[in-house]
Amino acid sequence: MEPKYIIKICLLGDANVGKTSLVYRFIENKFRENYKSTLGVNLLKKDMDIAQYGEVSAQIWDLGGQESFKSLRKLYLEGANGALLVYDMTSKKTFEKLDDWVQDFKEARVEAPIILIGNKSDLKKQIKITESDSKEYANSNNLGMIITSAKTGQNVEEAFIELTKRILDQISDKS
Repeated sequence: MEPKYIIKICLLGDANVGKTSLVYRFIENKFRENYKSTLGVNLLKKDMDIAQYGEVSAQIWDLGGQESFKSLRKLYLEGANGALLVYDMTSKKTFEKLDDWVQDFKEARVEAPIILIGNKSDLKKQIKITESDSKEYANSNNLGMIITSAKTGQNVEEAFIELTKRILDQISDKS
């Protein structure tokens, strides 16, 4: 059956925050300890049935987080309907870089929804960015916010589905 909607979702965030792990947990419900860093972009697809909308095909663009790919970001963000902005809860540096990602995305896709993802919540003893820090950042930047663990699967599917619903709500508001 043809999907009723085809959407483009980008995963944003610095290298090693767990973007690729989140995508594979969502698509295959699997977790691996080691992934090679994404070079440029990794393209994946997932078909979903979303209540009140029907069949949706999500094209998921997992963007390499290294600084060397910054010049390609605008190209990759072209046509994106929304983004999951991921940081590593055990790394202050990845949280401090969020502004750069938000700015790049909003320049390319002004109105598209973004959900902030605090990943690696399973590493409880190493957490440096609290859920309340995350909420404060999300609120001040008008973002959704979900805490996840690609390792345990905590809230991973919920994050993708929540973003998909926000995208579809926006599309249906415009039509």
